[in-house]
Amino acid sequence: MGQRLVSRVTTMACTLILVATSLASGQQQFGPRVADARQPQEQQRPQGAPDWFPLFTALQKHTDEVLTFWEYHSGKIERYRSDFQRWEYDRQNFDRVQFQTYSVGKIMYAQPDKGLFEVTELQQGQRQADGKIVYAKQQAAEFEKWICDGTTVFEFDHRNKQLIERRLPPEMQGKQIVEGPLPFLFGAKKAQIEARYWVRINPEKKGVFWLEAVPKRREDSANFKQIDIVIPDDKEFLPKAIILHHRGGTQTTFEFTNRETNWNETFEKLAIWSRAFFNPATPYGWKRVKEPAAQQQQQQQQQAIQPLGQALPIRQAQRGLAPRAPR
Repeated sequence: MGQRLVSRVTTMACTLILVATSLASGQQQFGPRVADARQPQEQQRPQGAPDWFPLFTALQKHTDEVLTFWEYHSGKIERYRSDFQRWEYDRQNFDRVQFQTYSVGKIMYAQPDKGLFEVTELQQGQRQADGKIVYAKQQAAEFEKWICDGTTVFEFDHRNKQLIERRLPPEMQGKQIVEGPLPFLFGAKKAQIEARYWVRINPEKKGVFWLEAVPKRREDSANFKQIDIVIPDDKEFLPKAIILHHRGGTQTTFEFTNRETNWNETFEKLAIWSRAFFNPATPYGWKRVKEPAAQQQQQQQQQAIQPLGQALPIRQAQRGLAPRAPR
């Protein structure tokens, strides 16, 4: 756990918090869920583009409308919090259908660049001699928790009882975080999104806006080969789930519940909320560690060849049960 990479932690921040806060409350009609697919765009498919690109004219228009709406509303959220469930799959090395881990936790966000991610329950799967997969609750030593105050990521290493400080590089601090691995999660402009990703609304998904994004650049594709963002067609217009498709047959699925944005708080409560993101206290009996810049640079170089989905911690399993993953 102590070896997690700065860039991977930052990517997780993008994925978990700012994806969930990218679409503020509001409702707008974008036309039919299944766009007219009779007239394709007169455009050749670029090298590396997904099979569904270029988009048909009506689907391109529908996608453009959703991205424009997203851009307009993403800056309206000042505070966000929700619970989450997470399923991690390894279809090559564990099982082609069943998830390998299941976890529960919470996320918090404060504009423009502060966040908290915390796992509060974790179950690990293990295949038995008879082929059956059983799940066991893990100890707190395997839980994940980090806080970002905009300039530094604080990682709580329960196993080694260390609070690790990792300074973010200047290009990832503040609003410059839109230049990070997932720019469309940070209120970036529609043009920025389309410059780095092939994007579409999946016309086969009914009753939701199912946004698919495939990276164009190698540095982006090192983190994932595709991300799906599932947005219910309701007045809140907030992502209900995200699915990260990693390379090597791994996948991470998040489902968000109890979502709250821009709630009314008294000054005293707001002060308590804000303190969660500033210089967290070192837990009793723990050691505070400031990671040297040279070590951070080495870790970032390792990340260039180690996809996010293949860097998950190995957790020991015991007998138990876990909730069923969504389909």
